[in-house]
Amino acid sequence: MPVDDRSHYVPCENIDIACSKIGADQQELVRVDNYMQGADVLRQQAIAGNNFAVADSFYPGIRMAISDAYIVALVKNFHGIIQDFFRLDLRKIKKAVSAYSIVTHAPDQLKLMQRIPHFDAPSRDSLAVIHYLCDALDSGTSFYRHNATGYEYINKDRIGNYEKSIVERFQNPTDQPTHYICGDTEDYSEIASHSAVYNRLLMYRGSSLHSGIIRPGYNFDPSPETGRLTVTSFIEFGD
Repeated sequence: MPVDDRSHYVPCENIDIACSKIGADQQELVRVDNYMQGADVLRQQAIAGNNFAVADSFYPGIRMAISDAYIVALVKNFHGIIQDFFRLDLRKIKKAVSAYSIVTHAPDQLKLMQRIPHFDAPSRDSLAVIHYLCDALDSGTSFYRHNATGYEYINKDRIGNYEKSIVERFQNPTDQPTHYICGDTEDYSEIASHSAVYNRLLMYRGSSLHSGIIRPGYNFDPSPETGRLTVTSFIEFGD
C-alpha cells in the first residue's frame, strides 16, 4: 500500500494522550503514546528509500522528505488539542512541514547553539512535533530553564536579553560546553524529559527551550533501520 494511504495515519485504538504544563512558565507539552496505526509502514518507507541528506538547517543530522499526507493527518488528528489546549487558530496556519530525521552530528561538529537547549522559533504561535520511529530509551527529548534569565521559552520580547546573556556567558571558548546537553548544568535546569519510545509523539510550542537527549555513548548511526529515526514537524501560525 502506498505510504500516503490515509489508513496509515489513523490513530491507534489504544492511543494514550497526556496534556501537561511544565515549569514555572507553564509551557504546554503533549505526550502521545501508541500514536499512529501506520508507524511500521512509515519506518519501512524510510528504510527502503534511505535517501537522507545533511539538513540545511539548524538540525544536527540528516533528513529525508516524507509525504505531505503526514502533516495533513497530524493537523487533522490533533485539531482539538491545537485549538483547545494550545489556543491556536487552525485557520491561521502559515506553514506546516515534516521530514524524516536522524541525529548524526558528533559533538565536535556542533556549533555552540547546538550544544545548549534551543528554540525552533521565537514565537508562541508555532508548534514543534517529534514522532519517534525507534526505541531508544537512553535518548529522547528534554525541556529546560535558562538559569540566568529564568526563561523557559523565548519570544520576541525575550530573545534580545537571552542572546545577550548567552554571548556574555560563552564569549570565552574555554567556557563553552563540549557535548550535547543531558540534564542539569550550571547554566540550565531540566524541567521535563521523555524517552524515545517507538510510536511516541511529543508536541510543544516552538518557543520552548529543549534539546534532544544525546548521551556520550550515542553512536550517531545514520541508518534508518538501526539509528534514532524520527519524523520532525513544524507548524507556524499567523497573527
